[in-house]
Formats: sequence, structure tokens, C-alpha cells
Amino acid sequence: MHTLQLFIHLVFDHRYLGYTVLFFAMIFEGELFLAATGMLVSLGAFDPFDAFFFAFAGVLLGDVLWYGLGRYLEHKHSHRSYITFIIEKVQKVLPSIHKNPTHVIFLSKFIYGLNHSAILVLGYLKIEFKQFFRVQFFTSLLWTVLFLMIGYIFGATALTLAHSLNRFILIVVVSLVILVALERTIKKYIIGREKHN
Repeated sequence: MHTLQLFIHLVFDHRYLGYTVLFFAMIFEGELFLAATGMLVSLGAFDPFDAFFFAFAGVLLGDVLWYGLGRYLEHKHSHRSYITFIIEKVQKVLPSIHKNPTHVIFLSKFIYGLNHSAILVLGYLKIEFKQFFRVQFFTSLLWTVLFLMIGYIFGATALTLAHSLNRFILIVVVSLVILVALERTIKKYIIGREKHN
């Protein structure tokens, strides 16, 4: 338990570096970093409001950058085969992307590994930015709170079960594996429903 407390103090002392890593991680990855952040909040190593602010800001910036990249690719590189491949792949998985982009914005946020490519395609298809950002803002808000809470619950559970840093890390890793497996199950279910609609 002593080494666990030492770990918590170490993270707490460097929490602003941690918030910076969290902010940039949200641009490229999401669920696992966010859940890990929730765990650090449950340990008292991160402040819940600071963690939420940096995570949410990073998510919003990432969403805007991925959308902007889609617009840029449509404008400058639409003739390239790899762009066509990405567009066709996303359209195959989410066929309602043309008819109901707001539906896709919401769904893709909760499909592991598909969110950024879906946003890129929305930018490529020139979905109106105001419409995109409005839906993305509230979806990202819900998503950030949800995954921070999941991480918090996992962290609190791990803390009550662990009496050493090694055991705590083992419980955390198992929790994250369960989270990824659950997300993949949800992904299969959502994609299956999308293809039948």
C-alpha cells in the first residue's frame, strides 16, 4: 500500500504534465486515456474538474482537426486511392452517413476505433460545420463524462481490492481489457443495426 501512496503522490506532484498529456491524447485516442484519467481522479491524484476540462477541450479540438482534415483532403487530395478507400470503408460501416449525419456523429463517438475516420468523412462530405459542431459538442460532453465515470468506478473498485501497487495495476489492466471488450461488442451491435437499417 505504501508504494501505491507513493505512486499517487508522484502523479499528483506532476498532475499538470498529466493534464497536458491527457489534452493531446484526446486528439488521437480516447477511451482508454479517459478511463485511466477517471481512475486517477478516484485515487485523488487528479482533480475531477481539471481532468474534465482538459479532456473535454482536447476532445473538441481533436474533433475540429479531424473534420478540418476531411475538408482539406476533399479539396486537395480527393483523387487519391487511399482517400477513396477510407471514404468507402466508413460509408459501408455507416451507410446512413449521407441521409442522417447527426445520427452518425452521435453513434460514431461510441464505436471504438471509428470516431475519427467518421469525422474525417463528415468533413470530406462537407457536412455543414455549425451542424457538425453543435451535435459533436453535446455528444463529446456526454462521452467525456461517461468515460470519466467508468474510469472512476474502476479505479475506486481497484483501490478497495488492492493492497499493493502491483495488484492495483493488475486490476486496472484487467478493467481496461474488459472495457475494450465491451466497446468492441457494442461496436458489432451498432454496426449490425446500421447495416440492417
